[in-house]
Amino acid sequence: MEYNIKMVVTDVDGTLTDGGMYYTETGDEFKKFNAKDGMGMNILRKAGIEVGIISHGKAPHMVLNRAERLGLKYVYVGSEPKMQVLEKWLQELGISKSEVCYIGDDINDEAIMESVGLSACPSDAVKVIRETADIVLTRGGGNCAFRELVDEHLIPVKSKRKDKIGF
Repeated sequence: MEYNIKMVVTDVDGTLTDGGMYYTETGDEFKKFNAKDGMGMNILRKAGIEVGIISHGKAPHMVLNRAERLGLKYVYVGSEPKMQVLEKWLQELGISKSEVCYIGDDINDEAIMESVGLSACPSDAVKVIRETADIVLTRGGGNCAFRELVDEHLIPVKSKRKDKIGF
């Protein structure tokens, strides 16, 4: 199926990560991101699709560092409602919610998932989100769910991919 998606927005905890909370002996928190998800973001951007991250997580430096390494412009970590953040970005980009794909895993993602053109969730998302999502992926959060969305649903034809983005 072909979608008219101009921006993909993702949650972090439970979507780009496995949702685990890891701490060192000194109390520092860390998260594990999957490099394949990062490549999925690069594939989207090379295809002309913007990528955004919205997180209500409590460790902003990790998310901001990851986004910076990926060269992402649209990144928000804080407590502002996710819908307000998305609406600001869409106004800046001149696109509508119907041209957005959102991937999330928990109840704080439900409203935004119901408002966009296409929604997806990892296989281990909470039940209400699995019931809300247009696409329930086969992979869990932090285990290439984002990459599966890209490869299997957004830019699925490999021959087109080479022509479109040079990979």
